[in-house]
Amino acid sequence: MLRLLSIVIFSTMSYDIKADALQLSWDWALSAKHDQLRESAFIKPNNDEQSRLDALLDVGASYGQWIGLLALYSQGVYQDENHRWLEDSHNQLIVRELAWQSTLDVAEHSYDFSLGKIRLDYGVSYGYRPLDMFKPYRQNPIGLSIEEGASVASLASFDESGEWTLLYTNSHWTDNDAEPFNAENQQQGIGVRRYGLHDNAEYQLIAYYDDVRHGSLGASWVSVPNPAWEFHVEALWQKQHKQFSLPTQPRHAVELSQQGSAWQTLLGSTYTTLGGHSFIGEYWYDSRAWSDEQWHKAQNQAHALQNITQSSSLAHSYAQGLSHYNLTEHSILLHWSWDTNAWLQWQENSHWAWLGDVTPKVDLLISPQDGGVIATQWLTYQWIDTGYASVDLEFTARFLSGKSDSAYAQINQSHTLTFTLKGKF
Repeated sequence: MLRLLSIVIFSTMSYDIKADALQLSWDWALSAKHDQLRESAFIKPNNDEQSRLDALLDVGASYGQWIGLLALYSQGVYQDENHRWLEDSHNQLIVRELAWQSTLDVAEHSYDFSLGKIRLDYGVSYGYRPLDMFKPYRQNPIGLSIEEGASVASLASFDESGEWTLLYTNSHWTDNDAEPFNAENQQQGIGVRRYGLHDNAEYQLIAYYDDVRHGSLGASWVSVPNPAWEFHVEALWQKQHKQFSLPTQPRHAVELSQQGSAWQTLLGSTYTTLGGHSFIGEYWYDSRAWSDEQWHKAQNQAHALQNITQSSSLAHSYAQGLSHYNLTEHSILLHWSWDTNAWLQWQENSHWAWLGDVTPKVDLLISPQDGGVIATQWLTYQWIDTGYASVDLEFTARFLSGKSDSAYAQINQSHTLTFTLKGKF
């Protein structure tokens, strides 16, 4: 039985096949995750802890103008609940990316054309990215994470100061098992994007119309005034959005409904020292999330339902509020990481040379409206590096704490521990 912490084995193998310019890369991973569980206002778990072993095989390929990334994902290779290997595993073949990319020449103009399933990462922030609007991605996940692209047709034209892109996207092609909230937010639409450079800054402007938002406008701005400081801003307005709504009657379930306009805005900065320390601070606001008043109302109603045997299952429906992209309207993220090699280049004492193989990182996600905190720390040690092969050890721990009535406290995992072995050959 897996205990105390999870073991993640991640190895990477890559090679090129020269025939017909075919290039292949192989990545595989085994991830065993241990969760310590707790009761919330919405759900009472059957066990105090759970552990599970997952497996992943990624195959990346490029051939001429074609690119692809396929994943074979096996969940529950081992589960400590039934002590079985492979029998209860859930296997999926996931097309993460598959696209044709080319250059089209029309008259005296040249255009970049892309068609297929592609990841569009227009966000510029660290903790949350409002402009990842076509298929949102998890930020800084622990363990295995399978991210898919959206179906895209884009035509890009470049000028002296930037790029214009006309694009069509459709997020309905999803091989991953989509949660109900994500399935309802699958969209298709058309839009235009402007990316530009101005002195030491870059900006984006996006106008997009789809069948879920019914119109959205987005923008971002990044400035690097000097080598130590970076500032970024990101914002998105949408005409309509979907949200889980609290019932007006006490013995009714939470339902997904169409709501009016919504804003997401983010402000952040990065400060980097000569000694390799990097600090990121970000604040963002998401009007689609439940307010502090709504969270307290949900907990009170769920507690009342749990005390009634006939309606206790209705209390579980309130946990759907945890499916929103942001759980609280206001969020603050504090991040620290240390590039020890940058620090060592200023040291004359060789006794600290081993520290160059260590990379620590810490995230604090704070909800100021209700006092919730999620703390995550990574500690990576490069065990072997021959130039042709490398092996890294990584320990990760995520703790959900803060006030007992906060939104983060309603997540049933109180903490998750992982141990990672990463290899490259």
